[in-house]
Amino acid sequence: MNVTYLSEESIFEDTVLAVGFFDGIHLAHQRLIEETIKIGKKLGKKTALLTFDVHPKTVLFDLEYQYLTPLPAKIKKLKKFALDDLYILRFTKKLASMDPHEFMERYISNAHTIVCGFDFKFGIRGSGNVDMLNASDAFETVVVDEITYHGFKVGSTHIRDLLHAGRVDEVEEILGHPYEITGQVIHGAKKGRMIGYPTANIDTTDYLIPRKGVYATKTLVDGVWYDSMSSVGHNPTLNCRSDLSVESNLFDFDQDIYGKEITTVFIKRLRDEIKFDQVDDLITQIDQDKQDTIEILKTHQ
Repeated sequence: MNVTYLSEESIFEDTVLAVGFFDGIHLAHQRLIEETIKIGKKLGKKTALLTFDVHPKTVLFDLEYQYLTPLPAKIKKLKKFALDDLYILRFTKKLASMDPHEFMERYISNAHTIVCGFDFKFGIRGSGNVDMLNASDAFETVVVDEITYHGFKVGSTHIRDLLHAGRVDEVEEILGHPYEITGQVIHGAKKGRMIGYPTANIDTTDYLIPRKGVYATKTLVDGVWYDSMSSVGHNPTLNCRSDLSVESNLFDFDQDIYGKEITTVFIKRLRDEIKFDQVDDLITQIDQDKQDTIEILKTHQ
């Protein structure tokens, strides 16, 4: 899959093009991408996907947005699909203020077929929609209908709500895989090793972090998966950090991995973050957390 960053140019000639933001690459996104590939094969045409480099809110409201899949992770996941091209449009204030008709003319009018979700919006204040795409004679439009799970629309908003609640096992069912965070291992206070549980602290820049607490996880290091348990929070007993941290203790592991990129996937939440009066009480609880994690991961593929 070729990856191309765009600013002003339109190069989707005679292509079956999926459009959207695709944060999380959840089951609804996957269906949309698979439909794009299916149509491309049927018509004998190249397939491509158009997305943005940042969430519009970061430009419109100058917000620090937390992603399910920051751009590097999104690119990595999209490369697993049989798409010919990935086009990343740089989102600017000029683009945000663009009339939807101008957006269509400038960026997607050369496509043969546009594939999008039923709620796709574009142009100034989201004034462009699927009805506008359907009305265009420049290309065909295929709209992928809403997908629901347990009564909720499968979408990034619901996934974010579940993560804020710590319900990572439900998120896995909507994503089609466990929620994961990839980042560089950075130096921490190193107090975990003092109680027999050294941890890898992950730089979680740009990621949406699940609710504070302790989780059964698995961690990927140099292509090898390790059972692990992870703490999300402020480490109130030993360190009382002001910033939120994600620290993972890898089982049967003793390597120096500072500076390496690792991936931690969240399988199930075990408990809330607790401030213990005595360090011995913390160690006893962590011992139990490890046993609980081992039992959970026995049944998780």
